[in-house]
Amino acid sequence: MNLTAVVTNFRIQDLLDILFLTVLAYYLFLWFRGTKAFNALVGLIALGIVFTLAQTWGLFMTTWVFQIFWQVLVILLIILFQSEIRQVLEKVDPLQAFGFRKKIKPGEWVQGFSEGVFTLAERKIGALLILERRDRVEQWITGGRELEAQPGRDPVAERKSFHCQH
Repeated sequence: MNLTAVVTNFRIQDLLDILFLTVLAYYLFLWFRGTKAFNALVGLIALGIVFTLAQTWGLFMTTWVFQIFWQVLVILLIILFQSEIRQVLEKVDPLQAFGFRKKIKPGEWVQGFSEGVFTLAERKIGALLILERRDRVEQWITGGRELEAQPGRDPVAERKSFHCQH
């Protein structure tokens, strides 16, 4: 197909398609940058370039091997990018977008958190606390117990033990 045929048949849907895929690729790049999966993604892109060159140069055997490899690659990608796929799906949570999940406002948790930390200090109980911001820390955590809760003091005055409010 020559360039004039492409230009004359270009539709607004094609432009929207290009813009959508460009924005999607950019945000995926931002999401994967700095993770272990980014290096694997760069390697997969390099393999895609080798496959394209093999097709262009008419390398039959190399093209055939890569076609078989791409069929297995879908399963490998799911295994390799399992945590990143989960993180993306959590970030694009439709329940939170429609207001079904409660989002904690910045600063609401600080008072309960500081009270809980001081209670631990008074009782001489050690704890490793990780406050996650933009970068995910899951890849570095190998053990421990995750608490999906809000920290704070026990409302029962005589028991003054650290607990997590649900």
